[in-house]
Amino acid sequence: MEYPATAATVETLPNGLTLILDPDPTAPVVSTQIWVATGSMHEGKHLGAGISHFLEHMVFKGTRDYDADTLADTVQAAGGHWNAYTSFDRTVYYIDGPSDSLPTFVKTLVNLVFFPNLPESEFEKEKDVIRREIDMGLDDPDNAASRLLFSTVFTLDPRRHPVIGHRHLFDAIRYDDLTAYHRERYTPDRCFAVVSGDFDAAEARKMIEELTAPCLTGCGLEPLVSKDAPQIGPRRGRDTFAIPTSRISLAWKTPALDHPDAPAYDVLAGILGRGRASRLHRSLREEQELALEISAFSWTGPGREGLLAISADAETAKRDGLIEAALHEVASVAASDLDDDLAKAKRQIAASQFRSLTTASGRASDLASNWHEARDLDFTRRYLAAIQAVTADDIRRVAATLSDERLSLTVLDPLEAEAPARVAKTGRVREEIQVHTLPNGLTLALIPDRRVPLVHLQAAVRGGLPSETPGTNGLNQLLASTLPKGTRTRSAQEIAVTLESLGASISANTGNNALLIQAAGLAPDFATIADVFAEVIISPSLSNDAIHREKASQLASLEEALQDPLHTGFSSLREAVFNGSGYGLDALGSVESLTALDQAALKEHHSRLFNASNIAISVAGDFEPASTLALLTDLFSTLPAGDAWTPPASHLGTAGNSTRHLPKKQAVITIGYPGTTVSGTDRFALAMIQEYASDMAGPLFTRIREELGLAYQVGGTQFLGYDTGLFTYYLATAPDQAELARRELLAEIAKIAAHGIPEETFDRVRSTVLSGLAIQQQSPAAVARHVVLDLLFGHPADQHRLLPAAYNALTCAQVREVAIRIFSVDATVVTVLPEE
Repeated sequence: MEYPATAATVETLPNGLTLILDPDPTAPVVSTQIWVATGSMHEGKHLGAGISHFLEHMVFKGTRDYDADTLADTVQAAGGHWNAYTSFDRTVYYIDGPSDSLPTFVKTLVNLVFFPNLPESEFEKEKDVIRREIDMGLDDPDNAASRLLFSTVFTLDPRRHPVIGHRHLFDAIRYDDLTAYHRERYTPDRCFAVVSGDFDAAEARKMIEELTAPCLTGCGLEPLVSKDAPQIGPRRGRDTFAIPTSRISLAWKTPALDHPDAPAYDVLAGILGRGRASRLHRSLREEQELALEISAFSWTGPGREGLLAISADAETAKRDGLIEAALHEVASVAASDLDDDLAKAKRQIAASQFRSLTTASGRASDLASNWHEARDLDFTRRYLAAIQAVTADDIRRVAATLSDERLSLTVLDPLEAEAPARVAKTGRVREEIQVHTLPNGLTLALIPDRRVPLVHLQAAVRGGLPSETPGTNGLNQLLASTLPKGTRTRSAQEIAVTLESLGASISANTGNNALLIQAAGLAPDFATIADVFAEVIISPSLSNDAIHREKASQLASLEEALQDPLHTGFSSLREAVFNGSGYGLDALGSVESLTALDQAALKEHHSRLFNASNIAISVAGDFEPASTLALLTDLFSTLPAGDAWTPPASHLGTAGNSTRHLPKKQAVITIGYPGTTVSGTDRFALAMIQEYASDMAGPLFTRIREELGLAYQVGGTQFLGYDTGLFTYYLATAPDQAELARRELLAEIAKIAAHGIPEETFDRVRSTVLSGLAIQQQSPAAVARHVVLDLLFGHPADQHRLLPAAYNALTCAQVREVAIRIFSVDATVVTVLPEE
């Protein structure tokens, strides 16, 4: 299977702006992006200050044609989902939404990139917001581990600095520095616009050309971007952090993207550490039990060296042994039989790339990345062909370059740990969903989607947190992680090898109301994937060895989560609202309950929930319905009929205020109200309020973040329950501003409780909700998940397609009535503060 050649076009407008157009009428959605070829490595005299990221924030403060409020309102009214990001070598602005809003999206992006006002009155206020973001990053162990790795690997290369910048250098940025940086770097010849989705190419070209006509080609020299000298000796970096286990990275520099060996390094990373059947995972986690988690990745870009790296989590006592064993695994590649691993890695890479074609946003990003990195819209296609041409001898040759002299080793240890030892497109139609009831009562939905040769299977098992008690808390998560680790006829290793050799995958996870199992891969391999999928559901082995490993990993995740302010705020709020039971439990469990869980508990839970009356299954993708129905009927014939599990009633606690303390720099406030159910008629109105409370044009963001600069994160979220859900407002702020932030948040909630969503804002919020639904439903995986959950909860299989009508039928008065009823009661408030 070849990666399809693109039908997109590319041209350069008179002012130097590159325009990439990719019409695709499959879905009424469009993705519009403008990429600016400037990032943290292009900051010149401001290197390390994060001025690129700062500018990305400031352009949203108003433009030539929109003030800040109108800007957000306009995008929301058009149903747009927008954001931006800054990396080492680019800054990207994008809006996804309904195709008929393309003129609004294009005008907005052109204004943001080329005509921002950059008001001086917002300069210091936005600086405070980013200071909070920097502090939050310093509280995050993933961020700390990443900083340590890049600052160790690179010495002169500007990628040694974090994109967001160092605090002392960021503080030194002046307003004139910011405006000059925009003037010098945001020029049309350094930018390219990409549009993918349902639109007319001629109209889009004319629109963009007219809007950008006043923009002039840039001038001046490019900033000097340093490169590292060749590495001729090992490098080591170590730091400590408030984490329960050690985080280890072993990295080697690799050639740039244009080097003929670049594809071989990508394949080698897949062989070493992509998936559970990879060499590192099966040897160091499953067999030797040295790692809690381990993987490998290859990161390659144009013009400068990339990385091949191994990342692992381990108990500190096993850290040094893991490092030694990982280096041994890398060295052993040269003498190994690589044929099976090589085919598997190639299949995985191909499957991953195919998935990017299922959404307009994915297609736009693929085209933009191709142009940014290679000035070739079909670069992905050519690169995948080069991947397929990689031989075992190529792998052995590049593996030999991963020598000790070129190794960079970094370790992020717990605070008390000792230092480590020295070591072409066709017309498509949307087919109808078929729902079948198998002889044993199992409900099965078939959702054909022939756009891309992929298939996705999804099972939903009624259960979730209400099926646990304080004594069995964490049971669903442990069962989910253990399910794919062996069946009656296949070992965990055999499952991993079988699927990953096909570029396929299987996983399970748990939510508030259900346990989900999903499998995916290429369409020609459907029979094999379905066979493994059915075995994992019907006859998992749930071996003691697998339970032991997964429990250790879950305990490590739990201990880390207990130190995260946002997690603590949400979990403590749920505990208070639901009186410590049901939805008041933490999905990861407690240390006490998780430690006590054993094989008997998992088998009993599986026996109780996994029956045909308590499960729904969906299949989405490229398949023939008749043969698929016959195959799945046979595979699931041994699943017992059983009885549907009945959730116990929730017992709500008394509203009130409580405070938690953690050794962190940030404060978090969560405010909760009992919500509605998975089938409740209030769920649509509450979804509107959630969007209103979370959007950049909404009252919380506008008042608390923009006007007052009190919070970096602020918004609303909810989950739906069997009998009662929970609606939560939250914010993250500085400790000395926590009390003021809490009062302001409660004041904004009171306005929502009294008035709902204002008339003048209502249609804009609805447009954003509707476009979000359209974006969510682009991929087969997302549709399969929608359908299976709807069937599990007794909704029609095409409920996700009926949602636009439900939202369009809502009135402002109906939403106001729900807001008054839900938010006029006493709230439960949890504040998480630093330890004194």
